[in-house]
Amino acid sequence: MIEKILTDYITFIRSFEALLKDKYKQDINPCSFSHSFFERVGSIDGIEYHFHGSGCTAKKEDVIYTYDIGINEIKFTQWDLTELIRTHPEYQKLNLSDDYIEYELYQLINKGVLEWLTIEGIEGTPYGCVFMCYRVIQESFFD
Repeated sequence: MIEKILTDYITFIRSFEALLKDKYKQDINPCSFSHSFFERVGSIDGIEYHFHGSGCTAKKEDVIYTYDIGINEIKFTQWDLTELIRTHPEYQKLNLSDDYIEYELYQLINKGVLEWLTIEGIEGTPYGCVFMCYRVIQESFFD
């Protein structure tokens, strides 16, 4: 079920980004040009959005999609996915536990679809750490 939820999540994010790229005639990640071409807070095609730092929170029909953006990568935490599940009318009925979600995400890491995001230099330390953050490395898996 997590694969289906992630497929919907990624499809929504890429469709939302395509709307912004089309409207503003840009072919780069919307987070890269949100401060130049449009307000970081707004709405498009029934989607309310707020770009913040390197991420975005988008809301459509009370379903919340929150994520971070790399150059062309989708990054998310387990909390981001849990917010989607909590606010989605179909997914919230599944009563998925945090342990189940974490286990299923780990299985996708083992398949090479996701990977841990290593964050370096936290609080002045020179070492990277794993911060329960995931990076989508094989989007075609979700097509």
